[in-house]
Amino acid sequence: MNTPPSPLRRSGEVLETLRILLESPDYPPGTKLTPERELALMLNTSRRALREALYVLESEGKIERAPGRGTIVLDPENKEFLIQSVLHHTSPLEILDARYMLEPALAAAAAVHASPYDLARIQQYFDKTLDAATHSEWEKWDALFHNSLGAASNNPILKHFYDVLTHARTSTEWGKLRKKTLTEKKRLHYIHQHQEIIDAIKSRNAEQAALAMRLHLTSVRNSLLKVLLRN
Repeated sequence: MNTPPSPLRRSGEVLETLRILLESPDYPPGTKLTPERELALMLNTSRRALREALYVLESEGKIERAPGRGTIVLDPENKEFLIQSVLHHTSPLEILDARYMLEPALAAAAAVHASPYDLARIQQYFDKTLDAATHSEWEKWDALFHNSLGAASNNPILKHFYDVLTHARTSTEWGKLRKKTLTEKKRLHYIHQHQEIIDAIKSRNAEQAALAMRLHLTSVRNSLLKVLLRN
């Protein structure tokens, strides 16, 4: 008897299929994607796996999902231009400062507006950070964890601003600095701080969620400053 594929692997397969679809002439920028129910049937997958794949595409700036409007295909060139503009005119420290101003507001909004699905997704990506065996795996799941907090705010405007910061942190310069700062001790500390953020959001305590996020980003900023001062 064959073992059914895990949700994560299934979602990964769906993600690759969707990438191909978005690159086809059938889905130019501005096009509305097929409704989730029909798309899940077309791809022979579950709606949960489909949503996971769509979420990754949204975090990459390839689509936009808005209540009442459906899922819209975005113009990657326009998004990339904005991202590159940010990268060329800002430093990693400035990106962190922007995150410090924005992410506590996102965490507070998530404590108020997160749906059960949002909370499950936050927990899923947090759990993945616990199993990260390499630096690249940690970076992947840590980014998705923070993205899931932004999505859980259910505030499209704030989420758009955060998407730019998310892409900016994928730069080579940022990656090198992060790798220098991320010791095992620091990783465990960040995991503890992530758990405190989750607990506050699940408790619907917006003030505590914002405070926990500020404390976390302060830790990240201090680690980055130590590396920059050594260089």
